[in-house]
Amino acid sequence: MSFQRSEIFGFDFICAGGPEEVTEDIFALTRRDVGKPVFLITPNAYTIVHYLDSANEEVYRHYQRADFILPDGIPIVWLSKFLKVPTLPARLTGSDLFPIVWDGTKREGYNVSLVLPKDNMVDLFQRDYPNCISHVPVFFDPDDDLYINQFSEEVAEGIIENNSRFLFLGLNFPKQEKIGIRVAEKLTQKGYKKGVLILLLGASFEFYFNLKKRAPKFYRKTGLEWLHRFITEPRRLWKRYTIDIVRFLWLAIKEILFASPKKARQ
Repeated sequence: MSFQRSEIFGFDFICAGGPEEVTEDIFALTRRDVGKPVFLITPNAYTIVHYLDSANEEVYRHYQRADFILPDGIPIVWLSKFLKVPTLPARLTGSDLFPIVWDGTKREGYNVSLVLPKDNMVDLFQRDYPNCISHVPVFFDPDDDLYINQFSEEVAEGIIENNSRFLFLGLNFPKQEKIGIRVAEKLTQKGYKKGVLILLLGASFEFYFNLKKRAPKFYRKTGLEWLHRFITEPRRLWKRYTIDIVRFLWLAIKEILFASPKKARQ
């Protein structure tokens, strides 16, 4: 399926009605054995703010070229209605996509690698699907280039040894983004030709195993999932849903006022 795309904040967001449609393309691409790392990202209002921060310019420029860019945040969907781009028909969250893709990898028997935020998740995934290997980083600063390089080497070697076709990353921004870039570079240097889809999915794994409770469907359908998360984790998320949302609104206003008309892309 060739999706129409909407360019917002420099990202070509996929216009799709649901994650099932995207999953069809993911496995079609995987079966073609493209021979290089391919990326899937799911920006939301919070990550847009930080992608566009000058400190993350290299990360932003890299992920602008991602093959699959899904609008995870409802504010991005709403914003598309005010721009001269195709309106995004639905929010496509990593948390909705992951179970579908994960079931597909198990059904088709692909070997997979995971980067997990916590040690207790390793056994959960191993019991769920033995054809996976997991890596858990120590707590590290996202500017610790030495550790990112060392850990990415470990992940790349694991992918090659396991013959993995998928790498699922579940860390906070920008840690997973930096590791994803570095792992892809190392796989290319090592001549790994199988082709790996690198999916940056944040907290999706914790929702999958109910280690964190996802918002009820009412909140998700009305675009208020952020409110439920804020209520349940106020100390951790207060800055994201106060200061960062104001920064996003300013970026959205500039996108409406100053962005040049963009052509629909396929």
